Amino acid sequence: MRTTLLFLILLVLLPISIVVQDQLPPIPPMQERIFLLPILFCFGALALPLIPALFFALATALVQGLALLQIQSGQIELGLVGPIVFFLGWTVIFQMLSEATHGMRWEFHAFGSFLVTFTLLAGEFLILCVKRGGFPVDEMVLFRMAVPSAAALLIAPLLYLLLSSLVPYATEPVPGQGKPGFGNSGLEL
Repeated sequence: MRTTLLFLILLVLLPISIVVQDQLPPIPPMQERIFLLPILFCFGALALPLIPALFFALATALVQGLALLQIQSGQIELGLVGPIVFFLGWTVIFQMLSEATHGMRWEFHAFGSFLVTFTLLAGEFLILCVKRGGFPVDEMVLFRMAVPSAAALLIAPLLYLLLSSLVPYATEPVPGQGKPGFGNSGLEL
């Protein structure tokens, strides 16, 4: 029941995080944006069991893909396949980490938010470079990837505290059962 409640709260927060991050003021001096969706995704991927986490990754990929859908000269530049593969891959990694550490820790959430934000921005940059041709890497491009990633690293513990207080003990296993994941289906015979 608690896992279902957490899953529903996270699903409601997905579109809200896109709206809020678009309304936040940019970070000076280069006017970089703060990305809340990767922070929320990391929390869901670490806190939910495997199957709900995979569905949450699909929902996150759909929201992210539709938010960044661009059409140039009749061609789609950033489609939905990239975000789906990206978020499902990170979900599997976070589930293995959560399984190995027997739960979720705020340090993994913060560092994972940094990594997901950085790799998301780097992946979008690479896809656009391949589609448009050229590879214009300079300090400005790296700065525009590093600053939002560092902001995610700093904001993630605050979001972790807020979300963990919304649904306390959301990943507490049922007595006699472990957390459903790779090594444990959660069912007893």
